[in-house]
Amino acid sequence: MLRSVLESQVKGAFGLLGVSEPVPYKVEVPPRRELGDYATNAAIVSARTLKKPPMQIAKELVDEINKLDQGRHFSKIEIAPPGFINLFLSDQAIEQRLKEIVPLDREWGKSARYLGRSVLLEYVSANPTGPLHVGHGRWAVFGDCLARLFSAVGYRTEKEFYVNNVGNQVDKLYASVLAARAGAPVPENGYGGAYVQETKGETIGEMLAFNLNEQKKVLASVGVEFDRFYYENELHDQNLVLGAVEQLKRNHQTFVEGGAVWFKSQEHGDDKNRVLVREDGKPTYFAADIAYHLNKFERGYDLMVNIWGTDHHGYVQRLKAALKAIGLPAEKLEIIIGQLVALYRGDEQVRMSKRTGEMVTLKEVVEEIGVDATRFFFAATDVNSHLDFDLELAKKRSSDNPVFYLQYGHARICGILRKGEGSSDQGIKELKISELSTPAERNLIMKLIRFPEVVYDAAQLRHPHRICEYGKELAALFHSFYEQCKVLGNPSREYLVGATRITLRNVLDLLGITAPETM
Repeated sequence: MLRSVLESQVKGAFGLLGVSEPVPYKVEVPPRRELGDYATNAAIVSARTLKKPPMQIAKELVDEINKLDQGRHFSKIEIAPPGFINLFLSDQAIEQRLKEIVPLDREWGKSARYLGRSVLLEYVSANPTGPLHVGHGRWAVFGDCLARLFSAVGYRTEKEFYVNNVGNQVDKLYASVLAARAGAPVPENGYGGAYVQETKGETIGEMLAFNLNEQKKVLASVGVEFDRFYYENELHDQNLVLGAVEQLKRNHQTFVEGGAVWFKSQEHGDDKNRVLVREDGKPTYFAADIAYHLNKFERGYDLMVNIWGTDHHGYVQRLKAALKAIGLPAEKLEIIIGQLVALYRGDEQVRMSKRTGEMVTLKEVVEEIGVDATRFFFAATDVNSHLDFDLELAKKRSSDNPVFYLQYGHARICGILRKGEGSSDQGIKELKISELSTPAERNLIMKLIRFPEVVYDAAQLRHPHRICEYGKELAALFHSFYEQCKVLGNPSREYLVGATRITLRNVLDLLGITAPETM
């Protein structure tokens, strides 16, 4: 990544100035091209440490960067008040980076930043008591895209679904199914949806297996698959739940009251203490969750990421407190809380399914708008924000629909390449950056060569929606370029078109969306 080259040179320049402590500077893309291809605030944020004016530090840094760079990456470096350093890439650096795209092909955009490190993502983890709703769909797509991003920056990535097949909800399902089959009223606090009547099986185990299999089929239909389904009963069968409670006891983190075993969670900032083992000797869901996460830690991952629904927000602190109380590095566990989804048809909110008169399921959404649109619209908004999902927009075959816009862009590029020297990139000639000097060409080039940085940032920030935004911007820049520049017969422009196709396809791959060659 060109940005990482700049970051290392700024770090090296600080070293030459005698600064050994890390400085929290940023390297960013300026809002306007005349301010450079990259800019850094390094001089401003180091003023207090160096006890010098930022403009003076900026000049000293620029002198050292120029010595280190020797014109290899930057054609010029400017200083702007109150101490910003604006860097302009050389044609040599741009051409070198651009030439990497076609040979790298599907590896373009990836990096080895976290090679040798492992991450476990756990998401969806819906109760096997009914169908998946659209909230589950959002977390499923987000988790799958995040897993793709983690893999793209070098992590060994594993995906897991935790099956809550123990507890009151299981008993309620069994009683509800039997009542529905007998034509009896829904049991108190039971399940009364139409799906209860559709649940097959005679034993509770068969009913849970049926529901879980239905969930798996829906997830597979939207391109979401898991490496492992971890069943809660395994924790109990292997005595891991009571084992986790014993570890808390040994660390003097529990007390007994009213015949129950409690975790001293108030000592860790919780609003009240939490029961681990009830008076009847049965462990709580919280105790099982502690055991499950203890098991994750014992498997040796460098990072663990949970994606939970907004109803679990208050649960985060107490779980991390319990892990710390056991003596585990809780900072290795990251919990992302996904916000709710509201379905719309234009301006009208869709609250109920026309088929069942109940909640709209993920299966119904996928059947109505297709896999690609479902994935894009779930991925396109920050998971920390509420999502308004317009089903009518998702079905449009026009530039108003962003997923159609991206796929059309890819298909259009494939059509252009077919008119040239075949449908592959074999006919694309050697690139000459000097032949690509118009604003439309340069804007497209700069967007292309920054793709690895976008992928890294999206993984680092846990923001798959940045890939959606990048894809839309890239498609728009390509359409503008193609309208202004004659491509066929110009080898450098043909190369640029081929590089755009690869990048746009890799964008769609990261989102788990197909890249059609015709539309």
